[in-house]
Amino acid sequence: QAPRACAQGRAPSAAVGPMAPPPALAAPALRRLLASAVLAGFASGRGDPECWGGGLTGDFCCDTKKGQTGDIQCWDGDYTFERCCGASVPMQRSPLSTRPGVASYDVAQLLVAPSSVPGLPLLGGGSMPIAGIGMCCRPGANGDAARQAVLDYLLMGGRHIDDATVYKNHAQVGEGIRQAVAAGVPRSDIFLTTKINPPHFGFETATDWVARSLQELGMEYIDLVLLHWAAVPTDGRACKDPKQCRQETWLALQRAKAKGQIRHLGASNFGERQISELLALGGAPVEANQIEYHPWVPELHLQTAEFCHRHGIVVTAYGSMGSAGSAAQMVTQDELQEMGRAHGKTAGQVLLRWAVQRNVSVIPGTSNPNHMSENLRIFDFSLNAQDMAMLDSIPSDQRFLHFDHWPDKAE
Repeated sequence: QAPRACAQGRAPSAAVGPMAPPPALAAPALRRLLASAVLAGFASGRGDPECWGGGLTGDFCCDTKKGQTGDIQCWDGDYTFERCCGASVPMQRSPLSTRPGVASYDVAQLLVAPSSVPGLPLLGGGSMPIAGIGMCCRPGANGDAARQAVLDYLLMGGRHIDDATVYKNHAQVGEGIRQAVAAGVPRSDIFLTTKINPPHFGFETATDWVARSLQELGMEYIDLVLLHWAAVPTDGRACKDPKQCRQETWLALQRAKAKGQIRHLGASNFGERQISELLALGGAPVEANQIEYHPWVPELHLQTAEFCHRHGIVVTAYGSMGSAGSAAQMVTQDELQEMGRAHGKTAGQVLLRWAVQRNVSVIPGTSNPNHMSENLRIFDFSLNAQDMAMLDSIPSDQRFLHFDHWPDKAE
């Protein structure tokens, strides 16, 4: 008998307002063209002198006290910090990042060998750990608790961190990573994902978002950036056509990738059509797609995962054990608990194992070190064919989503 359906619960999609520059700094290229003297206000020794004019000066724009790339409102596709300031992007650390990181009391007893977590190969080279931690949608993903969770996870042996702009914790996540690096975890072993959401779509806006995100995180690069979901800004900016918005954003991220600011690119909640539109640009490959994925998802989500696998695109599952409001219902299913007991595991570990046996990575969210360790210990057992068949046999009328994201729903 297949596990019964859980009560349906939906969480509204999060969104954050755009961060538009003030009117006086809205068009750096235009102000340069209107400048009567190219060298007006030029600060000696500041990169390319053609950068300065129209009220822009090296002293104003290159001041790294404002951020690791100076004042981000000075830059656009042609005029960059590197060109205009004559310097590579410095690594600015926030004052908090100098604090030594101290693991929670029980982390030392919960260590997991990083090598025990397999990696999924990426089209752009390298790999992504198949198990990670999600930094969304719980009290422990906010404020200093987020920093502590990231630090604990990395010191325990986890290596994959999943974040996003809308989670509003870039600074804390970045600090936790830096503290772990200071404690001996190689930055090159850590795989950091974050996501750009629709209010930041569009070429110029996405370009600004990259610089701002690196500054917030205190990182020199981000391992993977995903387009968080397919939509368009609603603030009246020029980027209004859905396809155009996504493609402009992708081109901006490709440029950041070419500069070494991003290592890999992908999408989230995208379907076959939306991914194909990005592939049609002929540039960087779509290397990952993150979707809601568990035994109860609708057939569309299963088909989307199959499409991605056929094209070598890594699939990452969110909602593996339900949302904050429905997780208890999922993991208390009698059939799941019986499977877990047969393997000496929990029902939650069974759900995670089901996904990884389908070649899907998992990023369950928790701030409890014991649960972090459990979520990493899913590679010392396998579900048999009967277990998998039972979890694959949910009737179509009992399938549902925790989060209302449907691939290819947006234009």
